[in-house]
Amino acid sequence: MSKIELIITNNYEEMSQKTADIFIDLLKKKPNSILGLATGSTPIGLYKILIEKNKSKIISFKDVITYNLDEYCDIPKSHEQSYFTFMNQNLFDHIDINKDNTHLPQGEGDSKINSENYDKELNKVKIDIQLLGIGSNGHIGFNEPGTDFDLGVHEVLLTENTIKDNARFFENDINKVPKKAITMGIKNILSAETIILIANGKNKANAIKNIMKGVADKNVPASALNLHKGKVYVIVDKDAASLL
Repeated sequence: MSKIELIITNNYEEMSQKTADIFIDLLKKKPNSILGLATGSTPIGLYKILIEKNKSKIISFKDVITYNLDEYCDIPKSHEQSYFTFMNQNLFDHIDINKDNTHLPQGEGDSKINSENYDKELNKVKIDIQLLGIGSNGHIGFNEPGTDFDLGVHEVLLTENTIKDNARFFENDINKVPKKAITMGIKNILSAETIILIANGKNKANAIKNIMKGVADKNVPASALNLHKGKVYVIVDKDAASLL
């Protein structure tokens, strides 16, 4: 059982910097690291710091391999809201990474085959650091409450709540939001050497409180981090820690 290390920071910027420090330390020690990455607004500050450190030659990504948590189904990679586009715009286009070493689930085509293929890829590697955000209901990746902890990569039907939350990225039109996604399962996430979950804002406070109870509960997917046998960091700002 993992003992989660909780780091409470004053604000989003400090949260991003503390997280970046762990990544930078790893990349200096192990230039060919395998990184598990996440999308969404929370890691953007972290990615900006890593870009800056790469441009100033403090770290290099030329031998780094990356695997992303998830991807929407049924929209092309070129879509402005695909996670493929997000990762290129917010990180990969600005660093010295070999794009052939960047991996995301394939969202187009047969979801079952795509899930099986990505799961096989992940089973061949050991991710050094898996980065996670968290939803207000405790979801990680697209693993919603009730998801079996033993699942590998799988297709998810997005909940009505998630579709409504994501409509702001699709011209506020819920009909344009993808209804399915492919995500790493909790089993994949827990296989990483180190896990870092980051969160900011009061809307995440209840989810963080539930993780820090130290009990793995399927109704709070992120609480599975308590089962991890390696190192787990939960790095949050004061607002996200306000119920602790």
